[in-house]
Amino acid sequence: MPELTRGNGGTRQREGFVPPPIDQPPLSAPPQAPLPSQIKSEAPKPEPVVSEADQLRKEIAEGADTWPITVQLLYRSVRNDKGDEVWSLTFREPRAAEINRIGNPTRMLWDGEIIIEERKMTYIMAALSGILPPMLEAMDPRDWNSCAYRLRKFFLPDLRAW
Repeated sequence: MPELTRGNGGTRQREGFVPPPIDQPPLSAPPQAPLPSQIKSEAPKPEPVVSEADQLRKEIAEGADTWPITVQLLYRSVRNDKGDEVWSLTFREPRAAEINRIGNPTRMLWDGEIIIEERKMTYIMAALSGILPPMLEAMDPRDWNSCAYRLRKFFLPDLRAW
C-alpha cells in the first residue's frame, strides 16, 4: 500500500499526488462527444435493397395501370393483321380466360424471383393486342421485354389476399 504523507494544509495525500498550484485555474472536464441526435449527417443514407416482389407489391399498391395499356416500340416496328406498320402495341385488360386457354406466363419462385415464361407471354401479348404471334416473334427483343415486363404484374397473385 502506498505510504500516506502530509502535504499542504495538513491533509493526508497519497504519495506522488501533488496539488495544483494556487495561481492556476482548476482543470475543466474534457469535452464530451456530441450525442447521435446532435450530429448532422451530410452523407445521404443508402436506400434499402428492395426485392423484385416487394417492388411489384409497391407498384400495385400505388394504383393499377388504366386500361388499355400502350407500349411504344422503340427499336423495330411490327405488322398488324392488315399489313400496316405498328410502332406501339395497345393491350386490353387481361382476363382469366387467357390464363385458362394459354397458361399463366409468370411464376414466382420461393425466394421472390419472378420468372416470365416466354412462349406463354408471347401468346398472351398476341391475345391482348390483337397482333398475331408470328408478327410478335419478329419484334426486337428489347421491345418484347418492355411489353412483357409491363404486363407481368397482372399475372402475379396479390399477396394482400393471402
